[in-house]
Formats: sequence, C-alpha cells, structure tokens
Amino acid sequence: MDTGGPACGPGRDEDPDPDFDGPGRVTPDWMDEAEWQRYCAAGNDDEELYLNPEDDGPPADLAEVPLEVITAQAQTDGAEHAALMARLIEAGLDGYAHRRGAPPVPGVFSGPAAGFGQGMCLDAAVPCSTVSAMADEASGEDRTFADVTDDQLMGLLGTRQRLQARQEWELLMAVAEFIRRRPGPGCALEGPERMPEVWHEHACSELTAQLHITSHAADNLLGLAHDLTVKLPGTAAALRDGIIDAEKAHTIALRCSVLTPDEARAAEALLFAQPDVDEMTWSMIRDRIGRAVIEVNPEAAVRRRKEAAKQRRVEMVPEDSGNAMIAGRELPPAAALAASQMLTARARQLRKAGITGGMDELRVQAYLEKLGVLDPLTGTGARQGPDDTPDDGKAGGGEGNGGPGPGGTHPGHPGQPGPASGAGAVPGEVPAGFAARTNLTLPLATLLDLAERPGMMPGVGAIDPLLVRDLAAAASRNPRSTWCLTITDPDGRPVAHGCGRPPPKRGRPDHGVHGGPVFTAADRGPPGTGTLRLNLAAFSGGAAVGRDLEFILEPLAGPCDHRHQAAGHDPGAMLRHLTGILNACCTFPPCRRPAAQSDYEHSVPFEAGGRTCLCEAGPVCRHNHRDKQAPGWHLEQAGSRGWFRWTTPSGRSYLSGPTRYPS
Repeated sequence: MDTGGPACGPGRDEDPDPDFDGPGRVTPDWMDEAEWQRYCAAGNDDEELYLNPEDDGPPADLAEVPLEVITAQAQTDGAEHAALMARLIEAGLDGYAHRRGAPPVPGVFSGPAAGFGQGMCLDAAVPCSTVSAMADEASGEDRTFADVTDDQLMGLLGTRQRLQARQEWELLMAVAEFIRRRPGPGCALEGPERMPEVWHEHACSELTAQLHITSHAADNLLGLAHDLTVKLPGTAAALRDGIIDAEKAHTIALRCSVLTPDEARAAEALLFAQPDVDEMTWSMIRDRIGRAVIEVNPEAAVRRRKEAAKQRRVEMVPEDSGNAMIAGRELPPAAALAASQMLTARARQLRKAGITGGMDELRVQAYLEKLGVLDPLTGTGARQGPDDTPDDGKAGGGEGNGGPGPGGTHPGHPGQPGPASGAGAVPGEVPAGFAARTNLTLPLATLLDLAERPGMMPGVGAIDPLLVRDLAAAASRNPRSTWCLTITDPDGRPVAHGCGRPPPKRGRPDHGVHGGPVFTAADRGPPGTGTLRLNLAAFSGGAAVGRDLEFILEPLAGPCDHRHQAAGHDPGAMLRHLTGILNACCTFPPCRRPAAQSDYEHSVPFEAGGRTCLCEAGPVCRHNHRDKQAPGWHLEQAGSRGWFRWTTPSGRSYLSGPTRYPS
C-alpha cells in the first residue's frame, strides 16, 4: 500500500516540519481524523507513522527468524552464487556479462563501490562531477580498490569511460567558445548557437601552442567543435552523456561533412535511433553512420569519395617500434584490392622458392621488391649509384650518433640529397652505399667515447644504435655522403658544430682501419672550439672512400660574435646551415617542420634594423610566418642564440629553444 511518502522521511510538500508539530500536519490515508488527533495528542514521534497496520509483515516461515540470521543467510547465498559463477567461467561458460542497463547481479551489495554494481544506481549514471567524486571515493585515495568486487570494478571502469567522454565534450565546448572569439573576417555569430561560419586562419596556431598538439590535430579539434555545435547536436549530447567517445564523435562528423546541417541531423538521428548504439565499437559506428549518410543523400557520399581521391598520396610515417610504414592513401578500391592480391600471390611464390617467414613478412618482401629496394631471393638491398639518389631533401635522414642528418643544401656540398627514406624499413636491409647527409652528435663530456646511444631519423624518429651503425657504415661507402659533427651540452642542446672536410695532406695522422679511437682531437682550444678528425674507415669496415675527415668547430653557445652575419636580408650558405643545426625545426614551439623546408625569419624585421645573424633569426615555417605577421602576434629573440619567445593574441607567451639532440 502507498504510504504517502518515501520510507526514510515525511516527504510531504504540505508539511515542511520534520517533527510534525503544528497545524500543517496531514492525516495518513489509513487513519481517520479522530484517531489522528489522539495520535498527535499523545506526543508520539514519527517512527511508526509509515508502518501500515494492514501490511501482512514478513512471510510466516520467517516471522520468528531474527534479522541477523536472515542477513547471514543472504550473504551465504550471495557467496555461493559468486562461487558458482567463478566455476562456470573457469569451465569456459559465460557468467553474467557486465552490461549497462542489465538487471542487478543477485547477491548482497556492500562496500564503498556498491552503487557501481551491475544494475545499481551508479552503473549507468550520466557522467557529472558528483559521479566523479563518488568514483574517486569508491576507488580509494591510493587507488587500491579495497573491498571492490570484480562486478563493481567493471562498473567503475564503465563510469570512468563515460567521465572521460564528458571531459572530451567539455574540452570541445571550450574550443567552440574559442571559435566564437576568433571568427573569420566578416563572419558574424549566427543562429541560436552564436557560431561563425568559419574561424580565423590563425586560431589553429594559438590552439597548438596552448595544447601542445600538431596543427593537424588542432584543425580536427576546431572542426569537431564547430560541427558538434552547429550540425550535430545529437552527437554532442551522446558525447556529453558518455554514450560515445570523442573518436566516435569525430568519425560521425567526418562522415557527415558532405551533408547540410539538416541532412546531418537526419543522419545522426538514424544512427542514435538504434537501441544498441552505446555498445557499438568505433568500426560499427563508422559503418552505421556511413550507411545513414548514403540513405540521406547518396549523391553527397559519391561526391565525397571523388573529392577525397584528389588527395591520393603515398606517406611515410614512423612506427612505434622504430621501423617505418609506407602507405598509399585514397587509392581506388578496385586497384587496392588487386594490389593486395598480387602481393599475396608473389608471397606464395617466394615461399615456394624457399624464402622463410609468415605470409605477412613475405608480403612485405614482395612489396619492397615491387618498389625496387629489396631482392628477396638474394636478401640484399638495392644499390644506389651516384646518379639515382632522391632529388629533394624532404626524405633526408636523421640526426644522432651516426644517424643521417637533416636534408637541404650543405655548405661546400651544394644540392646534396638525404638518404632514401625507406632505408632500414626491414631490419638488416640497408641499401649499400647510399648517399646521406650524416650529422654525428656527441655530448661534450663524452667527446671521444661513442656510447650506445640512440640516433634520430626525420620521418622515423628514434633509431637504435645497431641501425645507426648500419646506416653510418652504408653512408660512409658512398663518396657523395657528407658529414657533420655537433657537440652538445648535457641537455643535448648544440654548443658547437663542424662540417667535415678532407684534412691537409701534410702531417695527416694515420690512425689505421681498426686501431685506436674513431675520433682524435687536435688544436683543441676552449670548449666548443678546436679541430677534430674522424677515421671514416672505422665505420665502414675499411671500405670508406676518403679515410679521414677534419672538423673545424664553430661555437653555437654563448655571446654571438656575428662572424657569419650577412649584410643583406638573405643568409649565406654557412649561416643558413648553422641556423638549421641550432634550430632543426620551425621555432614555433609545437611545429616540427624541418628547417630546410622553412623560411629564414628575423625576430626583428630586417627593414626595421634586424640582423641577418644567428642571434636574431631562425627557421619559421610558412604557416607560422603568416601567424607572426598577423595582428596580435609577436616574435622576439629570448636571450641566447636559438631561443625565441612567441606571444599570441591571447597575451600568452611560449618559449622555444635550440634543438635537443640525442645525448
């Protein structure tokens, strides 16, 4: 029977007084007025007020059983149930799956995380700060999850996932407000969302500096925030409530990019009308929204595919392992399927020919064979002659202990290209004798000791010492390879640099092919100055062309002596080269555009008296060059050579320093 209020208190709007004093008290529906007046006159409290006298009470067989016994029996039943589930799972049978919205698991729920058990109140709670605080308390201050059952832990995991989605939504809403404050020229804030049609072209750079992300990631963030606010309110709500995460939201927005706002809302409505959308993986979301877009506007889907085909390209990206990946993007589906089948067919031929390895490995060898950089039957890499090296510096090698160095033009070696970007893609397969621009870096404290340190290869990242030595040995066998030496401080920042040249013939020491250290010092002066010689043959097993190189060191740290200052706006070859050593990438902090692909930018404009010198200029990519010239932006030299301070329209400043090399 309805008692007229909750079991734990009065709960009547008519009676705000918990002590039930005064005329505002209401007669319970099972009492007549006279009985109620006698009850009140006797001074009774409210303890029995909600006990319905017509309630039959507990079952007859439990009427005389003490509460402690009933509780103990329930706990025993719960333990037996848990043990049964454990035996079923151990036997390979499914027990209860922790699923949002499923009924509670039978048993007694207790402990700090009781509310997060399956089917309990917090198991599917909408994420908010209160739920976050309760999850923190349930997890324990030291996150040891004491007294948390497996079922409750699964509930906490789901809650954390929803809370993470909520924080992603919060970030995107802040980005949306940033867009409102950085509208494109002539764009008014329109609609109930008060959003401009486009954001300002320099907004992306502000975001990269504050969030320490790439410009590509910042563009994606701006685009997603705009779409969720203007076109996809259902997707935004699903992200806010933890039904999907940011990656799924980005997929929905990307697929709906070809639709009008009304069409996009129709497509997302089709997606979220499905009852199991909260259980879909990313690929399932991608497929479902793809079908919805085609259903809403099939012509737009065709148009998107054709437009994307104009962006066909081959990309080289690093793998986390230190290897590399070459990928063809936006290929025709039929051609991609045919190419895959051809690689499989060739892999089977290689297996019949006695080449060992699984099908994946054999397909890789067939792929590299098609590219002409590997002969699987002989196990050797393709040899590059002096006339078939790449003709640009974009695929140049890396910096490090024997690793290939930055691309671009080298003083004294004009137009020398970097190594083939696929070098080292297969362990042990380095093209023999490829031409490289190699920059050796050594910490000042270990100038004469080549330790087991990593190298760096642009486009690949960190490379292990074995691959460093393999690349250096291969490069040393090609007379077109150029060599540089950068001395670093304990933090890996450059303090001196020298470009390798053949030493004078007279008095040249003979170190031998295998004897003595690789480096010897001569004419040593203050730190960062002097002359060093490199025994090149030690890298190549005696096969090097030109056995010794001499490096006359140029100081890069400390006060600038302006020795390489140019009289005009443009730097000379040596000044540009040293600038690229000091700052190997664009000086805008998040940007990684190589110096060879960037503008030579004065912190003080040359027309305003700025020096064309190491102390006042550095590489800045064309995109950030435009930022620097926009209203509200400012670039200044920040003390020592290679240090710069960027200030954005928000008034925030970001400091960048010289490149940190492996040390």
